[in-house]
Amino acid sequence: MKKLLCEYEFIQDEDSQIELIFDDKRMRYIAIWLGWHKYKPIYQCIIHIDIVEDCILIQCNDTEESILAKLTKMGIDEDKIRLGFIHPKHYDRDIDLGQKAFDNLVIKS
Repeated sequence: MKKLLCEYEFIQDEDSQIELIFDDKRMRYIAIWLGWHKYKPIYQCIIHIDIVEDCILIQCNDTEESILAKLTKMGIDEDKIRLGFIHPKHYDRDIDLGQKAFDNLVIKS
């Protein structure tokens, strides 16, 4: 997970940057965008991945890239990856997860 998140560390400008949080004890890995845009503070989770038992749980992916695809390319079995932003009631591994992720994404205000 660390290797994957480190790919985003270079994203920064003079007023904002990506901060990486690695909690190996709890198996929680997060990339947060911090800084300022004009006079507004930026504090946004861009990636949050937990490892629960033997599965990788993608809690948040606010990037333009498929974390699922990156993980499978790294050799992780797709059956060991879950999308935490899809309610378990709607989770079905037999369908296209890319479309399912967009169909069931709920944005909380």
